Amino acid sequence: MVRFFATVTLAIVIMAALCSAVWTNDAAPQMMDARYEYTACNVEYANDWLAMRESCAEEADVPVFDSSQYSQKLDDGLAGLKEAADEGDSWEFGLSMLELGGNYIELVGKVAQDALTDKTPAFFSCVREGEKPLMGQRESCLQAAMELERDAAKAYFANELDYAKDQTADLEELGADTSKMDEVVAKGDGLMADADAAFDSHDSAEIAKFYLRHSRLVLLFRLEKMVATIDYAEPIIEAGSNGNKDEILQKGRQLRQDTKSLISQCAYSDDVEDNLGYGQQNIECWNDALNLFDEFNSIAGMILEGA
Repeated sequence: MVRFFATVTLAIVIMAALCSAVWTNDAAPQMMDARYEYTACNVEYANDWLAMRESCAEEADVPVFDSSQYSQKLDDGLAGLKEAADEGDSWEFGLSMLELGGNYIELVGKVAQDALTDKTPAFFSCVREGEKPLMGQRESCLQAAMELERDAAKAYFANELDYAKDQTADLEELGADTSKMDEVVAKGDGLMADADAAFDSHDSAEIAKFYLRHSRLVLLFRLEKMVATIDYAEPIIEAGSNGNKDEILQKGRQLRQDTKSLISQCAYSDDVEDNLGYGQQNIECWNDALNLFDEFNSIAGMILEGA
C-alpha cells in the first residue's frame, strides 16, 4: 500500500510538471485589452485608407476594386477579437488575431494587384498626400495603445516569473536539481529589465523582439522542468516495484535525450538580429516540444498502469 501511494505521488509530480499549460495568468485580460486597442488602431487606419483611396480614384476617374468586403472582414475580425477579450478567452483571442492577420495579408495583396491596372500619376499623388494625415493619426493611436500594452506586458511577465520561481522552489524542495530552471528564470529577469526600453522605442520591431524572446524562454523553462522531473523520478522508479518499470525507464531516458537535444537546438539569445528567422525557429521549436510534452504525459499514465 505504501508503495502504491508512492507511485501515485510520483505520477502526480510528473503530471504537475506540465501544469503551467493550464495555469491562468491574472494579467491575461489586461494583456488582451491592450492588444485589442493596438489592433483597433490598425483596423481603423486600413478602413480610412481604403475610403481615401476610393475618393482619389473618383477624383482621378480611374477604377479601383470594391473594398467593402475587405473592410467588413476587418470589422468582423475586430469584433471577434473584442468579444474574446471581454470573455477572457485567450485561445479564441489568439485565433481571432491569426484570422485578422490573414485578412490583412489578403487585403495587401489585392491592393498591390489593383495598383498595376489602369492607374494615373494623379491618382498615386492623391493617395500619397491623403495617407499622410492618416498615418499621423495612426501613429498617435498606436503610441497610446503601446502605453497600455507596456503595463499589461510587464504585469503578465512578472506573474509568469513569480509562478516559475514557485514551480522551481517546489521541485527543489522535493530534492530535484533545478539549476537549469534557475538559469532560465535568471534570463527571464533580464528580459523583464528590458521591457521599458523595448516599449520606449515605440518601434514595433523592438517590441516584437521582446515577445519573441519571451516565447523562447517560456518554452525552455518547460523543457528544463521536464528534464529535472525525469532526473528526479528515475531513481524512484528504479527502486520501485512497477511491473513495467523497465519500459518506463527506457522511455524516460529517451525522452530526456530528445528534450536535451531540443534545448540545445532552441538555445536562447537576447540578441535577436532577424525577427522573422527567430520567430520561425520559435514555431518549429514549439511544434517539436508539443510532441515531447505528450510523451512526457504518457509516462505518468504508464506509472499508474504498472502500479
